[in-house]
Amino acid sequence: YSKTMAKWLPLESNPDTINTFLGNIGVNSVESVDVFSFDEEMLQFVPSPQMALLLCFPDYKKVDELYAPVYEKLKGEDYKAPEKIFFMRQRIANACGTFALFHSLANLEGTIDLGSGSFREWFDKAKSVDAEARSGLLEKSDALATAHEDTARAGVTVQNEATEHHFITYVVIDGTLYQIDSRAPFPRALGASSNATLVADAGKSIQEELMSKLDNISFSAIALVNKQ
Repeated sequence: YSKTMAKWLPLESNPDTINTFLGNIGVNSVESVDVFSFDEEMLQFVPSPQMALLLCFPDYKKVDELYAPVYEKLKGEDYKAPEKIFFMRQRIANACGTFALFHSLANLEGTIDLGSGSFREWFDKAKSVDAEARSGLLEKSDALATAHEDTARAGVTVQNEATEHHFITYVVIDGTLYQIDSRAPFPRALGASSNATLVADAGKSIQEELMSKLDNISFSAIALVNKQ
């Protein structure tokens, strides 16, 4: 990150934090729940339909290295994600949790009620600008910056400004599962999926591409589901 970049406090990766944040930004139609494991018997405890999966992992530099050749190959094949997918590049340090959550919500427009709070207000403006400009719009939103800070400060861990953790999200759009990462060049299609199998399908990709190649790394996963 450049020294001139805005810096926010990192969000904790737990449902209480994400649910507090959702309330603070006026989105009350969904809530987050822990995904303790991608084992089949544990996945039965995740409610359906599943709207998104937020994944948090440490050491984003190692993960960047793993994914660099994947994105290079796609660029060489002239891969283009559908224009309807809402995507933005992260230009605010430590805000990856917010970017992952906002990528989830924005791509659920029409599927869930996005409310009429600070998220909706920002999203209505963000839709009309490009992926590069959306981060700047977010930085300028006092309401969202305050909601983020209030949520981050309410967390239980000691805040460390130089966080090495990173959040990405997985969302199903028109029957295809996409991995959306604010550090990546574009959203990446992972194959057919549905809101009934989203977490299991994302879990397969995470196990194959990340967990099998990164030893002793603690991942945490949170599913976004309809409010019970």
